[in-house]
Amino acid sequence: MARGRNPEETRRKILEVSRKLFLEKGFDNTSVQDIIDQLGGMTKGVIYYHFKSKFDILQAIVNVTEQDVGEFKWHGNNGLEKLQNSLKEAFSNLEQQKLAYSAAITLRSPRLLGEQYLDMFKYAVPEIQALIQEGRADGSIKTNYPEELADLIVLTLNIWIGFQSSVLTEDELRRKISFIKLTFDGLGVPVINDELLDLIYKLFNHLKKE
Repeated sequence: MARGRNPEETRRKILEVSRKLFLEKGFDNTSVQDIIDQLGGMTKGVIYYHFKSKFDILQAIVNVTEQDVGEFKWHGNNGLEKLQNSLKEAFSNLEQQKLAYSAAITLRSPRLLGEQYLDMFKYAVPEIQALIQEGRADGSIKTNYPEELADLIVLTLNIWIGFQSSVLTEDELRRKISFIKLTFDGLGVPVINDELLDLIYKLFNHLKKE
């Protein structure tokens, strides 16, 4: 490692360069040497000091962290609107969705799924629970099961749909999304509206064409 280099800054630089290369060339077509070549004199040992493999770099990029959640700006007039808007922003983030989709279609890795599952439940679910509680307080969300509802949102949209999107046809995706919408509507939490549906289908078609 270069003398005097801040370890956190080094790690951030590796992730930044790797993210750019994964988006431009794809995960499979990016080698560790490609990453090294754009790190301004760093050695392979520096990368392996921070990450065990190229796969670990991808995991660090696509997995949600406490910092990611902490930096997110929730906006809306009530709990339900904030929840809807957060989902719209997530499905509008083409770069992050492209990376996650690439990971799913390239790796189909139980380890990646497990890491995403654990990270979502550790960092994202508590924030979603807080929004649901806010919605209960302001009357926009009516449920007696805020914790279970937060779990269900994560499981359906991130795991059931997100991780399977690479193997779903458009018809299969539409059926699953329609079922999920009916489920949440029936629970009194219409988190999936027409605007979000349109975003999901556009994203799906965009990723399939990449």
